[in-house]
Amino acid sequence: MKGHLKTHIGFSALFSLLSLTAAAQYKAGIRVIARSYGDSVVVRWAPTAAWAWNSLNSAGYTVERIDISDPKKPVRQIITPAAVKPLTLEQFKQHFDRNNKYAAAAAQCLYGKNFSSNVRKGYAGIGDQSAVFTDRYAFAVMVADYDAGVAWAEGLRITDKTVRKNAVYVYKVYPAAPAHPGKVDTGGVLIRNEGRGGVTRPALASISGGDMTAEVHWFRHQKESYSGFVIERSEDGRHFTPLNKDPFFAGLPDSMMVKKDTSLRRLYGLLKEQQVYIDSLPRNYAAYSYRVRGIDAFAEWSDYSDTLSTSGRDLTPPVPPTMQKVQFAGGKRMKLQWKKKIKEPDLKGLMVSRAHNDVNGPYEIISGKLLDPSVDQFTDTSAFIHGQNFYLVIAVDTANNMGASAPAMGLVPDKTPPSAPAGLKGYIEKNGRVHLSWNRNGEEDMKGYKVYFANSPDHVFSQITLSPYADTAFVDSISLKNLTRNIWYKVAAVDESNNHSAFSEAVKLRKPDIIPPVPPLASKIFVDTGGVQIDWIRSASSDVVQYIVYRKEKDKDWEILRTLRQDTTQTTFHFTDTRVKPFVDYAYSAEAVDEDSLHSAKSTTVKAAVKTVPDQPPVKVFAASYNEKQNAVRLTWQFRDEGEYFFVLYKAAGNEPLRRFRSESATAGGYTDPVAGSQKGVVRYAIQVLFRDERGRTRMSEPVTVSIPDPK
Repeated sequence: MKGHLKTHIGFSALFSLLSLTAAAQYKAGIRVIARSYGDSVVVRWAPTAAWAWNSLNSAGYTVERIDISDPKKPVRQIITPAAVKPLTLEQFKQHFDRNNKYAAAAAQCLYGKNFSSNVRKGYAGIGDQSAVFTDRYAFAVMVADYDAGVAWAEGLRITDKTVRKNAVYVYKVYPAAPAHPGKVDTGGVLIRNEGRGGVTRPALASISGGDMTAEVHWFRHQKESYSGFVIERSEDGRHFTPLNKDPFFAGLPDSMMVKKDTSLRRLYGLLKEQQVYIDSLPRNYAAYSYRVRGIDAFAEWSDYSDTLSTSGRDLTPPVPPTMQKVQFAGGKRMKLQWKKKIKEPDLKGLMVSRAHNDVNGPYEIISGKLLDPSVDQFTDTSAFIHGQNFYLVIAVDTANNMGASAPAMGLVPDKTPPSAPAGLKGYIEKNGRVHLSWNRNGEEDMKGYKVYFANSPDHVFSQITLSPYADTAFVDSISLKNLTRNIWYKVAAVDESNNHSAFSEAVKLRKPDIIPPVPPLASKIFVDTGGVQIDWIRSASSDVVQYIVYRKEKDKDWEILRTLRQDTTQTTFHFTDTRVKPFVDYAYSAEAVDEDSLHSAKSTTVKAAVKTVPDQPPVKVFAASYNEKQNAVRLTWQFRDEGEYFFVLYKAAGNEPLRRFRSESATAGGYTDPVAGSQKGVVRYAIQVLFRDERGRTRMSEPVTVSIPDPK
C-alpha cells in the first residue's frame, strides 16, 4: 500500500511523500493550484501532511481572493464566508450515486471504521495505525484528482464564478480555525483569468513486442502534471478498447528495497523517467496499436496521444536435445549421438557446433545447413587433434529460437609429449622473491608449464605450481633465513592431453645474504709514543671480504680510520694508529663486511691513550767551532716552527755526560761560549727544542765536538 501511495503525481504524489516527515515535525502547509475558464476560476488544494488533513477536516478552510489587476489598488475579499469542510456522511449518500466508486472511497477515507483489517495488536500496531491513517489521507487526495465533485465534497475544491475575464488574482487558502496538534502554513497561487483550452495530450516514448506481450512506455515528466492514465488498444488502428477501468500510474520501487536488492536499480532508473505498461496480447504476429490519455488534479481528461504499434513474437525456444555419446572414430573423426524426445510442431531443424578447449566457447557451427529434425547423429571429420573438443546440438524453430544441449567433450588420443622447455633463467631479490623466465614452446597444443625446485641438484625436485601455468614468467617466494646458499629450479611443459615433457636444464640461483657476518675480536693492544697498535682476530664468517676500523674520542661520533682487505691465509689482521694525541682517551672498534655488503655489528670496544708526549725530530743543522782570538766556542743552528718554544744547550768535556748549561729564545740562531782558563781538550755540544704546548720537545741533536788547545 505504501509503495502505491508514492506513485501518484499531482496532489496525491506530493502529499504522500511529505506526510510522514511533516507529521513527525507537526508542521505542514497547504498546496494550492488554480485553473481559469474565463467565466470562472477553479481553486484546488490539499494539505501536505496526514495530520493536517485530519485536523482541517474539522476546522475547515478559508479561501481569500486578492484582485491585483491594478497593482496599486489590490482588492481583498474572502470568498468563503463559511469554512469549507467535507460533506457529512449523510450528505455524501444524498449527493452521490451509490455506484460512484470515487465518492464511496472518499467517504470511507473520511468516515470509515474498518479501513484496514491488517492492524496488529500491541506495540507493533502503533506503526500499523499510523500507516492506515496515512493511507486514508493519500487515498482521499487521490480520488479527489479523479472526480471534481468528490474533490468539492471533500472540501478540497471550490469554483469562483465572481470573476472578471483577464483579471489577475491571488488565491490564498488557510485554516478557518487553528489546526491541532501543529501549525499549518497558508498556501497561495497567482493566476490570470484568460480562459483555458483542453488538457495537453501526453506523448508516448516507445513500444516493444514480446512473446504474447506488448510493453508501452511514455514519459513520466510531461507538460501536464497527470494523476493517472487510461491505456487503450486497437487491433485495426481505428477502434480502441480501454485496458484499465481506473486511472493507471506506474509507481517506483520502494527506495529501501532498491538498496537491499541491486537488481531493482535498473528498474528504478527506468521508472524514474518513464511510465511502463505491460499488456498481454491475444496472439503473436498480429499488429496492435496503443494510445493513452491522462487525467490531472482538476479531474480533466486530456486528448489521446499519438498511436504506436507493435506485434508479439514467439520467443519460446524448443526443448534442447540430450547428448548421448561423443566417441572417437579414428583420425580426426568424432561421432556424436543425441535424442530429442519432444519435437515441437514449429521445429525447423538441428545444428551442431564445436568449441576448442573451453566449454564456454566460442562455438562455431560445423554441421553446415540445418539437419532434419529426425536426425539423431553426426560425425565431425575435422576434430581438433590437440586438446579438447566441446560439442553442442542446437534445436531451431521457425521463429529462429534456439535450445542448446548441455556441452559434451570429445578427445582425439594424443600420447606425444612436448619438448623440454629451454632458456630457463632467473634471479632472487633481497626480499626473497624469485623471478624465473623461459622460452615458450612451439607446440600447438601447449597447455602450460609446471615449476619445480630443490635445495640441492641431487635432491628430488618438488612441484610449486598446482596446475599448468600458462605464462613463461613465474614469481616464487622463498625464505632466506636458512643455511643453504643456493636453490635450483626446473620447468616441465604440459600439453592439452596432459602429456608432460622432460625437465628443462636446472638453473642454479644464489640466495641473497641477509645474515650479517660475525664481528672481529681485538686480541692484543700496544701503546707507545709512536701510536696505538691492535691485533684483531678475524671474523668467523666465511664470506667476509674486508674490515672497517673505527675510532672515536669522548663525546664524539665514530670515524672510519682504515679499510683492510680480508687475507684468508691469516687468522689475524694488524692495525696501527699513528695519528694520536698524548693524554687523549681513544676507543677502537671494527666491523666485518661480507661479499653482499652486509656489515657486522661493531666489535667489542677497546680503549687506549698515550700517556707521554712523543719527542719531535731533533734539530738537524747544529755546528760548533773554536775561535782562538776570542778563546771561545761559537755555536750556530737553524730551526723554525709555529707556536712558542725555546732552545736548550748541552755541553760535556771528554766522556762526561751531557749536561744542560744554557737556554736561548726562539729568535736566537747562535751562542758564543767562553772557554774557561783551565779548560782544554775535546768538548761536546748538543741542542734541544722545548715547546710551550702539548708538542713537548724534540729529541736531543747529535753531539758536535770541538778541540780546545792547551793554553801556553
